[in-house]
Formats: sequence, C-alpha cells, structure tokens
Amino acid sequence: MQPGDTLTGIAERSGVSAQQLAWMNGLDVNQPLLYGTALKLPTGAPGSSTATGPPQHIPQAAPYASPGHTTSSEISSIAAQHGVPGSLASAVAWQESGFNNGMVSSANARGVMQVMPGTWNYVQQNLANRKLDPNSATDNVTAGVLYLKSLLNQTGGDESAAIAAYYQGLGALRSRGVFDDTKQYVANVQALRPRFGG
Repeated sequence: MQPGDTLTGIAERSGVSAQQLAWMNGLDVNQPLLYGTALKLPTGAPGSSTATGPPQHIPQAAPYASPGHTTSSEISSIAAQHGVPGSLASAVAWQESGFNNGMVSSANARGVMQVMPGTWNYVQQNLANRKLDPNSATDNVTAGVLYLKSLLNQTGGDESAAIAAYYQGLGALRSRGVFDDTKQYVANVQALRPRFGG
C-alpha cells in the first residue's frame, strides 16, 4: 500500500468489501492502515487468481491451489507434530492466505502457506517423510510447517529471522539483509501471534 491508501479505497478498487479485505489480512476495518502494509486480495478479486482460472503464465505444478480452508487449531496441531510453535505457523498462514487454500499469489505461491512449487519439491524430497498430496490444504500446511522448521533450524531458532526467510528467502536474507517489506511482514506476523495463542 502507498501513503494515503485506505482499506475502504483499496477494497473498492479491488471489487471486494472492506470487511472481506480486513478479514483476509487480519486487520480491524475501523483502525488506520500502517504505511507499507502488504495486503492480500481474497480469491476471485481483480488482481488475485484462483485454481479455476490462474493466469496463463502460471505453470501447472504442485502444490495446487484447490478449494478449501483450514483452521488455526488444525495448523497448530500439524505444527506441534513437527516441533514448530502453533502460534507461529498460524500467524504465517493467516498473513499468507487467511487460511485459504485456493489462494495463488502474483509470485506463484499457492495454498494456505503460500508454498512455491520449488519449495514444495524441496520439502517433498528433503523434509517430508511421506508423499504429500498437492491438492490437500492439510498437506500444504504440512509443507509450509516443515519448511518453517527447516528455517528455524538454519537460523539457530531465531523466529524473526525464520519468518523473514520464509518471506524473502534465506539466501537473499543472508546475502542482502532484510528488505523493508520483509521487516513489515515480520512485524505483521509477530503482531498476529497473540490471537493464535502465542
């Protein structure tokens, strides 16, 4: 968002309600927006894409953005199985997609945890102990949680660094430092954690 943008104005330009946009991004519709906040559009809004109609440039590869939602308790349960704080995984999932498995980003990240196809392949080949279903919201969460656990391990348990690496990529984080939009992303995720018990 840019200086002077309002949630209502962005919602009107995007063809969605301010309440829907606020819900998707974990915001209070009655509070002012912070400059630099990265907003996600609900599936089906202009500027977003869905599994039923992705732009032609998005290749068909796992994971697939398939219809479905999950809950914080489901995400926390999966996170606990893999030694990741449930509130951290839930906050990342909410920031990424609002728990919507049908979400596809402009960068081609997909599903609840907004997993990129390359990340999906990496997780499947190196971190998962079973075949993950590319159409499953639960397995999208599992892939995201396994990747987040790997990042926590690689950053010495530094949760803010792991969140930054989830958003920006660990290589870019180490070679170029934390980008401004990454700082805002980390702040957003950390601010969301109390609502998910952390």
